[in-house]
Amino acid sequence: MRRRIWVLGVILGIALMYWPYSIYTSTNPVQENASQREIQAKETSNSKALETLVKPEPLKLTVILKEHYIDGVTETTKKEETIWSMMDFWSSYEGWMIEEQNLDRIVFQRQVEDISPLTKQQGYFGLTEDGELAVFQGIPNEGKVIESFKPIPIKPLESKRINELENGIKIRDYRHFEQVVHQYSDETEV
Repeated sequence: MRRRIWVLGVILGIALMYWPYSIYTSTNPVQENASQREIQAKETSNSKALETLVKPEPLKLTVILKEHYIDGVTETTKKEETIWSMMDFWSSYEGWMIEEQNLDRIVFQRQVEDISPLTKQQGYFGLTEDGELAVFQGIPNEGKVIESFKPIPIKPLESKRINELENGIKIRDYRHFEQVVHQYSDETEV
């Protein structure tokens, strides 16, 4: 008899141990693979979708870059960018200033302490009809003025200097550009 009571006690103990679990599983069946569970939302006839200004990832922007060179040339580049991370986007334009910003377009600008690639290739110093030192795109007689500097009186210049400027002085690089500007600026002050 003791043995029956002991077996009955063990069975009852096991049943009591699993009893809370059996109640839970009968009211909330749990699937074995939790990643396959589906969650269903309540649907009401009065619910409306809310509009938002947040666009889904990725964000697509038109980026316009304006580089202002010391010779007066402004180069503008337009490109489309797909942005996955705003932190990466802003870090890639470090050193640029925002000129304009809209929801789908941003304009950056920066000053470049160099002469433009256009001036390096086709730039010449020369004199305008008004006697101003100017940077020309092409030979002064045939090219167009890119940038004009303060007037240089022609009389104080040597005839050699006047001929050089009339024929055009080819701009080689930034250092040469600075030298010519300072050379003729100093002569105007004399």
